[in-house]
Amino acid sequence: MQLINVIPISKGVSKETLTYYSANPIKEGSVVSVPLRKKMVPGIVLSSKDVGDLKAKLRSASFALRKIDGNMAKMLFLPEFISAAQRAAEHFATTTGAMLKATVPSIVLDEIEKTKVPEIKEYSKIKSNSEKLILQSEIADRFVSYKSLVREGFARNSSVFLLVPTMQDAEKAQELLKKGIDQYTYVLYGSLTKKEMLTRWKNAIKSKHPVLIIATGIFLSIPRSDIATFIVERENSRSYKQFVRPFIDMRIFAEFFAKEMRAKIIFGDLPLKVETMWRYKEGELDELSPPKLRTIRGARQTLIDMKDIKHQKAGHFEIISTELKKLALDTIEREKNMFIFTVRRGLSPSTVCRDCGNAVLCHECEAPVVLYSTTKGNRFICRACGAARSANERCKSCASWKLETLGIGIQLVEKTLRQSFPQTQIFVIDKDTAETHKKAKEIAEKFYSTKGSILLGTEMALFYLDRPVRYSAVATMDSLFSLPEWRMSEKVLSLLLKIKEITEKELLIQTRKPDQKVFDYVEKGNLVDFYKEEVKKRKQFGYPPYSIFIKITVVGENERITKEMKYIEKLLKKYDVQIYPSSIKVAGGKYAMHGLLRVPREKWPDKELLEILRSMPAYFAIDVDPESLL
Repeated sequence: MQLINVIPISKGVSKETLTYYSANPIKEGSVVSVPLRKKMVPGIVLSSKDVGDLKAKLRSASFALRKIDGNMAKMLFLPEFISAAQRAAEHFATTTGAMLKATVPSIVLDEIEKTKVPEIKEYSKIKSNSEKLILQSEIADRFVSYKSLVREGFARNSSVFLLVPTMQDAEKAQELLKKGIDQYTYVLYGSLTKKEMLTRWKNAIKSKHPVLIIATGIFLSIPRSDIATFIVERENSRSYKQFVRPFIDMRIFAEFFAKEMRAKIIFGDLPLKVETMWRYKEGELDELSPPKLRTIRGARQTLIDMKDIKHQKAGHFEIISTELKKLALDTIEREKNMFIFTVRRGLSPSTVCRDCGNAVLCHECEAPVVLYSTTKGNRFICRACGAARSANERCKSCASWKLETLGIGIQLVEKTLRQSFPQTQIFVIDKDTAETHKKAKEIAEKFYSTKGSILLGTEMALFYLDRPVRYSAVATMDSLFSLPEWRMSEKVLSLLLKIKEITEKELLIQTRKPDQKVFDYVEKGNLVDFYKEEVKKRKQFGYPPYSIFIKITVVGENERITKEMKYIEKLLKKYDVQIYPSSIKVAGGKYAMHGLLRVPREKWPDKELLEILRSMPAYFAIDVDPESLL
């Protein structure tokens, strides 16, 4: 009899491994189907040991081992991938099974029993001893470098994995890189049909020629042992971080995987993350080419102070400045194109009572509601839980009718533009108007093909602007500066640089906060001082890269979660856990409380702390390297 140690590929399993028995040996690394609770789940065999002489002890044990069928076992993953998953599981304080569940397409696991899996072959390749490189430059220059890396890899009989954060990035990369190697390029992302996904997966494995794989993080599991180069494109994108358990960051996982594969990894973007540039300055990362820190191409930048008296009108500020109207008029007359960025959806992102000052909140979850214009009239819609109601109401606190909107939403900008330019084609791309990838692409294409048109868009629109526009404008992004997020300056800088990069002539920025340093950094292309200032602030407050944040969250009834957090405070007293002073109401009438740990970067993962975190009940959510502290 064989004792089989298995990693279950499943979330919600607290144990790292489970033990079963089999009549025959099963090869280490094989994928098998194992019984777990009342269902069968896939698992990876870690070890298979002959325990014939222990039969008597096993019979007298207080627990019963369950049997698995080794005849259905298949080799599906590279040993280096499993090792990377184990290392990443420690970093993110989760189990290897949960890591694998998040980095392997479910269709591959679901179909494994009835799908002929191509044999995983060893390829002869030149290893690069895990070089870690940065590439900070404009997108056009980055992809010139990527083409060279692919040609170099193919010449050395090795493959290249280009990791991208989104489906849109995957399609854009394919267009820029496929020329001449289309038959060896495989593009994979989660919204493909199951049939197409499985076909591309198998074809990418079977190819005897080196391949270029352009894919999102869930396809890092593809078993090509000849991958000698990993590229993390748009490294600054927040889309690499999963916002559901196990809260993993695909950039970090890719770095672990590259090290296990003894492959080089390149982090590319403009700008790169502050932590990444800090690592470069500390000598942890090298450069593929000298990073661009000052000589950034771009359009002329004009800053409009919307507090100026000429932008006030009867006690209210103008939505569209005179300068923006002039750019729009020039766009129309010259039959060019213009993009206007707005950070929020709806008419207005918040509403307050002018008498008592209280904000209008969702009746379900108490989050601030957004005012929308709909066919049923103006309505308050909660972006947190989706609850909607008529905006024709009094203040809940003092019964006043004097409700006043604050901030500028994309619908308000659109309404103002249509009043000023009634004959102009105005397009909109946000999650409300373009609910699908196909719809957003169609809108973008119509915008480019319509002379003298204007496109309004949130950050989502930047994914679809693949050609230059004559003018760009920021209607407002002031609300971002009010958010209590420690990475906000970096986010604003990244947004502005990406808008400026697609703009030919002029970028106009409307703001009521013209003294924000980030505007000056963007205008002068001064990334050197931006990085210096950010690193200085982060060192002062003990933020990353000087520490690792670990956020602990519990959701439930207010009284219960308060008790749970007192337990956490006692449990983690040695680690100086910071418990947030009050709970926050969330969807479903429940509440959430957070605790925060700061672990010195060089001490993580701390084995003792990791054991405590992994042993916590499943209703505690553990988020290592959270994007937000709230």
